[in-house]
Amino acid sequence: MRIRNRDTVACLERSGGLIGRPVRLARRPAASNCVLCCVDPATRLDCMREPNSEMKRVVVIGAGAIGCAAAWHLRQRGCAVTLLEAEDGPATQASAAAAGFVAHWSTHFILPWGATEWGMQDYGIRFYTDMAERLDDDIGYVPCGIAFVYLNEETWRFVQPLIADAGELGTSLEVLGSDRCAEVLPMLDIGRVAGIVYEADAIRVRAADAIPALARELERDGVDLRYSTRMTGLLESGGRVSGVRTEQGTVDADQVVIAAGAWTRPLVDAMEVPCPAEPTVEARYTTRPIGGVPADMPLLIFPDCHGFYIREERGGLLIGGSDAGDMPADRKVDALRPPLSTEIETRQTDRIREYIREIEDVMPVLAGAEIEQVNAGLPTFTDENRFIVDEIASHRGAFFVSGCNEGGVTHGPGLGKLVSELMLDGSSAWDQFRIVALTLLGSSGLISCGTFTHGFL
Repeated sequence: MRIRNRDTVACLERSGGLIGRPVRLARRPAASNCVLCCVDPATRLDCMREPNSEMKRVVVIGAGAIGCAAAWHLRQRGCAVTLLEAEDGPATQASAAAAGFVAHWSTHFILPWGATEWGMQDYGIRFYTDMAERLDDDIGYVPCGIAFVYLNEETWRFVQPLIADAGELGTSLEVLGSDRCAEVLPMLDIGRVAGIVYEADAIRVRAADAIPALARELERDGVDLRYSTRMTGLLESGGRVSGVRTEQGTVDADQVVIAAGAWTRPLVDAMEVPCPAEPTVEARYTTRPIGGVPADMPLLIFPDCHGFYIREERGGLLIGGSDAGDMPADRKVDALRPPLSTEIETRQTDRIREYIREIEDVMPVLAGAEIEQVNAGLPTFTDENRFIVDEIASHRGAFFVSGCNEGGVTHGPGLGKLVSELMLDGSSAWDQFRIVALTLLGSSGLISCGTFTHGFL
């Protein structure tokens, strides 16, 4: 059975300006403030509004997935962009450890996410697809699809209406029968699962290669990349930001955006700006090459069993998942003094290796899934599991992005687009979340959108 979007292909409720497939007017609630964007999929990403004729000088802090995406969108708008990174290269921290799953997660998998979040996810798929086509670099891009494998009958029954809801947003989902499963997922024993739902449009990228490739493109396009350059504060003049202090000196700027991952919170905390984003250790491991693992194997998610996420990686497997029970102490860090990725404890992967034995009967190839290499980072999570994007009220012209909620690769292009529009236009396709944020987060004025609960995006 294929669940299709019955009335629209890419009608994104309250999310004008997003990239979408060709659309046709839908039946929808009269109260919906729906703005349609029709873009030929064969064309380059239409990320621009109007060129920024003032040639603003913008400094971006952080060369991870979100920082590089913000710099890319700002440069596309004609800004003179300087990208500062404290480490000796791009994507050395959480982005380097990201699993690179990029799909439409809204509704059927992440219940609170709806049309706007779907638009961000769709934009991410298109961004990396376009990137893979225009660059010569190998970014690990594979249009492999994704399968959600449910082991519990009760969970499988619960998710059925959510699958239909996802179809209403534009996600093309297929419930796999035994014959189709044998074709798409021959490595699984379907007799041991309750049900499988498959999205063919999902992709994967290798973030540790994709983000550095984007950084190299930025440099070719005239962005001034400065590595081993740590921000120490902001310069201000006339009540507005006028630049950035670094350990090497000052950098003049009309605007600044801080997208430094786990280091965003200590940077804005020094300005007495609250940032409700908690860095948390997320570790995953890869195996040696394993026979029977095809290069185009669909991404696999086991939502009701430790949230396992599995994909092919250089002939072997990349494996991660959730801890059972309370958060172990080895995954907690000091939010104001976050450790580098090389300093993180990675005992989580030893636990995951033991947990994964629970599904070896479902996926027998996992019996040989021994740990060869471990990668870990510090994604930041908020209490509401929401992305945070806004201008700092006490430092006009300074913006920050935080709370990636382990969704920085999937949503990085959308978040980069969002913050660039806020900086240059004063509003964005996602600006309605300013109102929501004032209710949820009090007087901080933070824009917050979406919720997230799993660690693989």
